[in-house]
Amino acid sequence: MLSAITNTMSDVPHYFLYGETDPSHTLDYLHISQLEESLPKHNWDIHPHRHGNMHQLLIVEQGSVLVRVCDLLGTRNGFCILSIPAREVHGFVHQPGVCGYMVTIVESFLRGSFAESERQEFPGLLREVLMVQPKPGSREERDLRELVHQLVQEYREPQAGHTALIGGCLKMLFVMLARFADHLRSTDPDSDARIAVYEQFLHLLEQRYREHWNVGQYAGTLGLTGSRLNRLCQRYAGQNALQLIHDRLVTEAKRQLIYANRSVNEVAYDLGFKDPAYFSRFFTKHCSEAPGQFKKRIRERNLASDSDTDH
Repeated sequence: MLSAITNTMSDVPHYFLYGETDPSHTLDYLHISQLEESLPKHNWDIHPHRHGNMHQLLIVEQGSVLVRVCDLLGTRNGFCILSIPAREVHGFVHQPGVCGYMVTIVESFLRGSFAESERQEFPGLLREVLMVQPKPGSREERDLRELVHQLVQEYREPQAGHTALIGGCLKMLFVMLARFADHLRSTDPDSDARIAVYEQFLHLLEQRYREHWNVGQYAGTLGLTGSRLNRLCQRYAGQNALQLIHDRLVTEAKRQLIYANRSVNEVAYDLGFKDPAYFSRFFTKHCSEAPGQFKKRIRERNLASDSDTDH
């Protein structure tokens, strides 16, 4: 059985590792499970969940998998890698016969594998959902498969310096994922400082979005003007600060409506809205449908997908 923790901020379950009841029973910073060995225990279906401080890579070497990440739903066939940041809700339905690995990395270890300047070079790499599916037989596919093989081999047969080698393999793997996903490399000599401030804003947003801070409050805390913060957000996200603030609320609303057993009113109050009617208008404005309609539509779609998978 999967062991779950209920987060006080959400009803979406938090899991440790597949088949593990206590994180102290696993390697301190890494766990790799083989899909064809672990999934039959769960009838090939991993229900939506999230991990509080662990980044995951779903590596499918062959076979088919139905991926659910936030409100996205899609099937992948053949070799692919899905990068899932900590705290991102996800679930899978694998077809029997699928082969591959689930790599789970403690978030702090993964971040520590990159220097600050390297994290700034790919600012969204460790916090964005990323799917890479190289062309079959391509050099990219061969390189990725070789890195996965090296990582798994070192995990299974650790030798002297294995922590450094595993960190190096993960670093190379993530950089290759970033390249194949067309993340742009920065060439601006002043970009490191700007990206660092932008990331500070995102970190502060995670802490305060339920309090409905305005742009001025975020900017003042960061020692910026509102205009300066808007320019940074526009540069690195293509949106102004208020749009990112609203998007964060909408994203959490969607997560809870899809995955948590909560009413629209409960979601509204959890997200800091004093008036559920105002929350409904806010959600409808940004999503072009009412929260109750959104919840019903996604659940009906997921039920239809489950029915198709059973056949």
